[in-house]
Amino acid sequence: MTHDAGSAISLADEQRDLARSRILRAARTVLAERGLAATVDDVAAAAGVSRRTVFRHFATRDGLLVAAIRDGVRRYALQIPPPPEDDDLRAWLVDLLTVTHRLNARNGRIYWELAVLTPDDLSAELAEAAVERRASRKRFATSVTSRIWQARGGLGEPPPWLVDAVAVHLSGFSTQSLAGDFGRTPEEVAVVSAHVIEASLAAALAALR
Repeated sequence: MTHDAGSAISLADEQRDLARSRILRAARTVLAERGLAATVDDVAAAAGVSRRTVFRHFATRDGLLVAAIRDGVRRYALQIPPPPEDDDLRAWLVDLLTVTHRLNARNGRIYWELAVLTPDDLSAELAEAAVERRASRKRFATSVTSRIWQARGGLGEPPPWLVDAVAVHLSGFSTQSLAGDFGRTPEEVAVVSAHVIEASLAAALAALR
């Protein structure tokens, strides 16, 4: 009997986790399309559940949106290819940029809004999520720059301007600018970004000589 009760609890937990994941997935889709104009009703409709079910898992609208934003940032990080063990980073850089620009193309409106809105424009919960997103992007750009800098013989920390150049070419701004204005695919944007980053790296290394 205890075993049956335990199985029932495990099944209930599994169903709850599945429902929560479904709601978060729907919330990410709605945020990409509507940004901070997204409503609980929008998310419920996209998830195929009732408004009550959404509130069973998330106490407030902002709590739901923050959870979806954090889930998106976490999933983004999980899909980035790790650097190779050797120092031949050219293929890895193109691969990383291809994955990054594909993900950027899917992120949609919410990430544009979080990038440009100030804390005064957001609730406390959303402002905190925006700060976390910016910190995550900075760590990403810094880690990529440091890896290629060291692999090509750079000493100490890479110059801040090089980190900035890499950050620009990892960003959704590069993705959308070239896709929207020039009709480039994420794969084509990745190739352009790789060329610019390689040229920037070469210039930074030449300045040391």
